[in-house]
Amino acid sequence: MSPKIFAMQEREEARIKMLDAGFALIKENGMTHASVEKVTQAVGLGKSTFYNFFPSKEMFVYEIIKYQRDRAKQMFMDTLGGREKMNAEEGKAFLKQIIFSKDSIYQYLTAADQAKLCAALPSDYGIDPAAEAEVMGGLFGHMEGVRQDIDYKVAANLIKIMAIAMFHQEDLYSDAMELTLNRMYDLLFSCIFEESV
Repeated sequence: MSPKIFAMQEREEARIKMLDAGFALIKENGMTHASVEKVTQAVGLGKSTFYNFFPSKEMFVYEIIKYQRDRAKQMFMDTLGGREKMNAEEGKAFLKQIIFSKDSIYQYLTAADQAKLCAALPSDYGIDPAAEAEVMGGLFGHMEGVRQDIDYKVAANLIKIMAIAMFHQEDLYSDAMELTLNRMYDLLFSCIFEESV
């Protein structure tokens, strides 16, 4: 089957459908078993069409991560609802939602998946501390009760430690996972928000 030709709007709609289908398959089967063939089948396209949108499966997963990040930004703007700042409770709820909600891809990637992504993606897709600090500054600048002495690197490290814990869930006590994450949230929030908040 030859690759399908798309108009611009059709192309974006097909891309979004593949990203949504890919994420659903990763949630259900994990990254390894969310094959290109299953993704294209789920949206009614031929396998060769996939490569007109994404150069590799790893880049596809990276695009899912970016797509989710964009959706989180929209959720943030919706929570603000035109205000300059959200209150601390709304800020905490937002952070919990984006870090490890059931709709966060990081819940479903294993350490092996993460290693495969790191190996396959160009180095400029990795960690950029300056960009991370800028993003965090932008987020926290729209939240009330944020500490004046916030250390963005410590906050970022705590979030990454939580992600590492999720990648290695099989090595941890599953019956204590929720409580462990809640304690880590408490620590994270104590680094971000003032004591009285």
